[in-house]
Formats: sequence, structure tokens, C-alpha cells
Amino acid sequence: MELKSLIQDMSRLEAELRRFEEKFGVKSAEFYRAINNGELEEFDALDEYRMEFIEWLALYKSWLSLNEKYRQLINRQPVAVQIKTTLARSAGYQASPHSSARSDVYSA
Repeated sequence: MELKSLIQDMSRLEAELRRFEEKFGVKSAEFYRAINNGELEEFDALDEYRMEFIEWLALYKSWLSLNEKYRQLINRQPVAVQIKTTLARSAGYQASPHSSARSDVYSA
């Protein structure tokens, strides 16, 4: 997975997670910890919250998975290299006068 699309997917998930965080007044990481520790069992009988909690939990688990992939990609490639690669893909590579690379090879 390309880093740029991974970040876009994470941002979309974060927007969805914020909706739950604002509604219930806690950050997703705290919700995740509480649900895994059995601290939210009193809500199990309340259908109105159960489905929302299931959705929130699924979204957060998806975000955690993408975050792990992000960490793995960043650890494999220095941040500066990743930024240069992303900029080159989005704007087309412009070879510097000191570069021996042909600019037509990198243009989109």
C-alpha cells in the first residue's frame, strides 16, 4: 500500500472516530481500553448503544491496523525520502541542474 493512500484512509477513519468521540466524550484509545477491560458491560443491554459501540470498535481496530502499516512503511523508508517521493508523484519530478536524471522519465 502506498503511504499517501494509507494516510488518506487513516484520515477518513479519524473523521469517523471523531464523531463517536464527540458523542460519547472520550477518545477512541480510552474507549478501546475500557471495552477490552470489560468496563462497559453495563451498556450491553442497551440496544441503542450496542450497535454504535460495535461500529466504533470496528473503526478503531481498522485504524490501528492502518497505523501499524504506516509505522512499518515509515521504518523502512526515511521520512525525507518519502516526502520527496510523494511530492515527485503529485507534481511531476523536476530534475535539478545538478541531477543527471531526465525529467521526462519522472513526469506524470
